[in-house]
Amino acid sequence: MKLEPFRLERFFSKHEFSAPYLLCTSDCESMELQDLLALAPGAQEYFLSLWLGYTELSGDPGLRQAVAALYENITADHVLVHAGASSGPLFYRPC
Repeated sequence: MKLEPFRLERFFSKHEFSAPYLLCTSDCESMELQDLLALAPGAQEYFLSLWLGYTELSGDPGLRQAVAALYENITADHVLVHAGASSGPLFYRPC
């Protein structure tokens, strides 16, 4: 089977890293980690102390609590955080 070239991907491969201004991307502007960590006092120490590993299937409790705090009338129990396509749908429960 011969697939046609994906035009959007071809466009990005040609212009993404050479255009001075890119107004069609969906990601944020790239920056160095040290510049990002300099935006908040104590961020570097916090970042360096992070444990990197698996968390609960519904997502990190602290992150779920922070997301819930952005809304009225929900708790962390109403929030599901996942980074992939396999776990999230298996544990989704409509409120």
